[in-house]
Amino acid sequence: MNVLSLSDGESAVFIEETVRSLQAVRGTAEAVERIGSALCRYTVFDLQYIGGFIRREVEKLPDPYRRAYRPYSLDLLNQYHAVLQVYRSGGVSDAPLADPALWHEFWEVARVQCFVRKGRSDDPFPQMGHPLSTFFYRLVYGYVMLIAGGYGHPVGMPFPGGATVHREDGRVLCPIRDKERDLPSALCNFCPAEQDPRYR
Repeated sequence: MNVLSLSDGESAVFIEETVRSLQAVRGTAEAVERIGSALCRYTVFDLQYIGGFIRREVEKLPDPYRRAYRPYSLDLLNQYHAVLQVYRSGGVSDAPLADPALWHEFWEVARVQCFVRKGRSDDPFPQMGHPLSTFFYRLVYGYVMLIAGGYGHPVGMPFPGGATVHREDGRVLCPIRDKERDLPSALCNFCPAEQDPRYR
């Protein structure tokens, strides 16, 4: 069954059970197992729905920014495939979680954030407002940022105005890393990138 066809009640059960299991893990291998297992519940239809939303949002952007951003717009789906490759191959070495408190907080925020609605419920176009669309995003970037040491925005990604995420002296600098500190739900608060000092 497509997870994006689940009711809010069924979605809440799936999210609650998954979050509880993720908060109980102690090592990276178990974390990848739980994340990968949850992501495998998403069907091809679900992925098309999520991809449709992304494509639609990209097409709303003005040129030339749209052309510059388009190659980075599918990072979510690219990262999803990377997570599943690791999950299916068993290719992660087991180690203690790098920051158990941050891990626990990430999933606690996810539990709440998934039910913050965005957009109209009667919109006929694909939306990311479904709780399990939001949870998909959280599952993928929970792995990327807290297990794999990756970033919420890929290196090279441009922002309006010309700033980009870039690597400098072994550090990844992001122009918006600290801009959303007032929003506890923002993924930026969990990202290992550093704030680019030129954009404070």
